Amino acid sequence: LGSAKSLYRSTNREESTVMSLLVTDLEQLGQTALQEFGRAVAATTANSGHDCERGAQRLEAKLEQLYAVAATMARREPNLEGVAVIWTRMVSICDRMAAALGEPEGAPPARSGCYDRILDIRNICEENRALHA
Repeated sequence: LGSAKSLYRSTNREESTVMSLLVTDLEQLGQTALQEFGRAVAATTANSGHDCERGAQRLEAKLEQLYAVAATMARREPNLEGVAVIWTRMVSICDRMAAALGEPEGAPPARSGCYDRILDIRNICEENRALHA
């Protein structure tokens, strides 16, 4: 996990490159999603609930993409310790995304739904972490 991995294979005179993501890359993708969400929220006005709703939905969609990346990384990780590290980082990313959305009380229904789904993904990540710890 600590160093970049890249494998080069030649097949029938075609050269293909396989590059693996690092856990730090996963963390950076999550941080970028949070920064984009923060900028979007700052640009909206208090009266634009629809814009806040769309921002929350985008954040949730990015988390779902990160989950898919993490699952792929975990499948390719050769040892259980590495798999546990991946899921630990995902739990942390989920926690920060849920905090960015804030408590669902008083939030529009779609934003509350996004908050709940982010917590659902967090719980799945935590289960995966515990399974591989």
